[in-house]
Amino acid sequence: MCLKPVTLLIISVFLLAGCSSFGPHRVAPDRFSYNEALSNSTRDQMLLNLVRIRYLEEPVFLSISSILTQYVYTGGASVGANIDLGNGSDTATGGANLGYEERPTITYIPIEGREFAERMLSAIPAEVIFGAAQEGWTIDFFMQICISRIGAVENMAYDQIPPPGQIDLTIQFQEELVKLKEFQYLIRLLVKLADQEAFEVRYDEVEGIKRQYMVFEKNTPADTRAKVNELKQLLGLSLELDKFLITERITDLKPDEISIQTRSLAAIMNYLAKTIYVPAIHLEEGRVLDYKIPSYSVDGRKLIPFKMLSSQSRPKNAFAAVQYADYWYYIEQNDIESKLTLSLIIALFRVLAPSGGGAAPVLSLPTG
Repeated sequence: MCLKPVTLLIISVFLLAGCSSFGPHRVAPDRFSYNEALSNSTRDQMLLNLVRIRYLEEPVFLSISSILTQYVYTGGASVGANIDLGNGSDTATGGANLGYEERPTITYIPIEGREFAERMLSAIPAEVIFGAAQEGWTIDFFMQICISRIGAVENMAYDQIPPPGQIDLTIQFQEELVKLKEFQYLIRLLVKLADQEAFEVRYDEVEGIKRQYMVFEKNTPADTRAKVNELKQLLGLSLELDKFLITERITDLKPDEISIQTRSLAAIMNYLAKTIYVPAIHLEEGRVLDYKIPSYSVDGRKLIPFKMLSSQSRPKNAFAAVQYADYWYYIEQNDIESKLTLSLIIALFRVLAPSGGGAAPVLSLPTG
């Protein structure tokens, strides 16, 4: 069947015009593709920085501030005709080509200077920890990682371990283990009392200033009250008072004050990085320090709820994996505690971002 030249031209034009509705169909697949890429790269970036810290390098973070994508559609049409006036027959030829190009512009901002200090070196506000616990994060998990001291009870201080040779690390570990056991017992007691609604952390306004308090319920059953008194004794609090102002100070405390000291994100990352299972050859060559931190659990509880393994070959079915110095470092897919820990420090990294954000770069260059 032969088409008239005009008819063929009209069809070609409509074919080209039809591509204008192609854009909306790209929203769903592209949006989720970028979402997945951001999620995976954020997780891998944090994992890589933990490995860098283990090898005594500084962490480096790049933040993605924007992703702009352009879709450029291309197309063309050609029409040719051969008309024979002698027998009334004519023929027509034509063609059309359609296509589109994606041109994303991704803006990266290095996190450094004041923003780096605010995110990494500042102590995590206590309200962030208690607020996250109230939103569903496991409070014992959160406290073991983020809190260094509650009242008179200190947590294990692996973030402050000096290089080998300065002190006997075996002796220090035994001292830190005593602290950890007492701190873990304190956390278990806090969890029990929280479940029984024996206390809450809340804000009260005093002289126009909002302050954070730990408030104990006065009317509780006798067995709960006994646990409350035990908790107060552990924390060094007055048995007669039920409302305590939360402060970061550890000296000159008033009877109605409780000291809660939190770690910075940098301290948490140093705390976790020291437990990474590095290749034995790297220890033998002196490329990393051997902190002699045991990998076993104590009384059925992990010393540190985080485990990153290493291997020469790419791990299969890993939750997250990065390559560094010809080795792969990874978290196993079935290691729930380590996955939660990694998610926690990523969440803290985002929460601690300055409200104003970093300075935008002068120039953004398209990647395509």
